[in-house]
Amino acid sequence: MLPRVPQASRDPRSSRRMRYRLLITDLDGTLLDRRGAVSERNLEAIRRLQDSGVEVVPATGRALRECGHVLDFINHEGHAVTAGGALIHDARDGAVVLRRTLPPEVVRHVATVLGEREHLAQLLQDHTAAGVDYVMIGDHEFDPATKWWFEHLPLSYRRVSTLAEHDEAGHTVRVGTVALGERLAEIVSLLKRDLGDLIAVQHWSALTAEHATGSPTHILEAFDRGVNKWTAIEALCAEYGVDPRETAAVGDGLNDLEMVREAGLGIAMANADPRIAAVADARAGHHDAHGFADAAELVLAANR
Repeated sequence: MLPRVPQASRDPRSSRRMRYRLLITDLDGTLLDRRGAVSERNLEAIRRLQDSGVEVVPATGRALRECGHVLDFINHEGHAVTAGGALIHDARDGAVVLRRTLPPEVVRHVATVLGEREHLAQLLQDHTAAGVDYVMIGDHEFDPATKWWFEHLPLSYRRVSTLAEHDEAGHTVRVGTVALGERLAEIVSLLKRDLGDLIAVQHWSALTAEHATGSPTHILEAFDRGVNKWTAIEALCAEYGVDPRETAAVGDGLNDLEMVREAGLGIAMANADPRIAAVADARAGHHDAHGFADAAELVLAANR
């Protein structure tokens, strides 16, 4: 069993002590509590990390306009990895510094498969280029979780009935849909069969009005090949001149797997998916009990 807060941390690839310069943190199920808020203890942990010279980098499945209020609350002025690694923004002005879009033919194929199975295809756009957050394709009803999402966040969308009405201009960073997980598993298998390594696709628990984690409602997400939070972090490390082994990462969900596995120190929340816990070096507390602060203390202790 992994220790919750070990006395010291070492680089698992080497016998020497490793100082961590970046802490990459997921938002939902990690930094945020079940109400979607940052606790005072977690906020203080961010300040302590920054005062010690550790840069905190948010990495989230949300788009920038879906998490801007969180970044403002924690006074984040650096880079933010958004849309599951498809975008990196300068949080100060929202400028895009890295963008990984899906090829138009892949967008069309995924949207067609979803539509044929009576799912609304949700095309997440690079808002800075497209001027809209989502293009919704199909006449199907919004899933309750999707309806709630658009009601409580400042998002815009354009809805069309068919693919023929959408001019895919190369601004789509993710194609997805929201439905019960049991309905999406078959579609993920089908897309993997049809498109192979042209896409990265998975389905997992969606954030809903009732569940911060563990919902039976899932989100299906299809990205360009190789897109995930860790590949975005690798790009940031190259920009910063940081050895990827000098990173720590904390998360709970399936889209955190690569960064928790590959970071110099991978930390799984107490509420983490078992697949994340299996690749982590250490554990932190529950996201609704200031677990991020535990992860911060682990990093601070390792750097002493």
